[in-house]
Amino acid sequence: MQTQEQRVVGPLKEISLSYTAGSAPGTDDYIPSPETLRFVFGLGVDGLTPFEAELEGRSVGEQVRCRVDRNRVLEVFGHILNEMGPLPIHKDQFYLNVQVDEIGEVDSRKLVQALAATTSCGGDCGCGCGGH
Repeated sequence: MQTQEQRVVGPLKEISLSYTAGSAPGTDDYIPSPETLRFVFGLGVDGLTPFEAELEGRSVGEQVRCRVDRNRVLEVFGHILNEMGPLPIHKDQFYLNVQVDEIGEVDSRKLVQALAATTSCGGDCGCGCGGH
């Protein structure tokens, strides 16, 4: 059995991250208090998002910094964007400072829920997703 420290971010793992954001690498002037994000890795219909690609192979405690341009937010995060808390998308660009907090296995029930969530648009469009 793998211990938490031996696990790495990869397909069909549930990962928990914390993140801050700032105007320059390593700063947190936009989001100073860490936000948390929990999602099942690798469920995007188009493969890994650029954000997931940055996380792949990382272990608990590892940190990642990535620059995000406002006009690429949806491309960078894809389906994960619906799971995220606030982001400074009103800025032309921002730097996200991410730490991998947990990596775990996904039970079948949670996997089905996560797959279903990737098909919802998150809006009030009448498609039946309920805006979730």
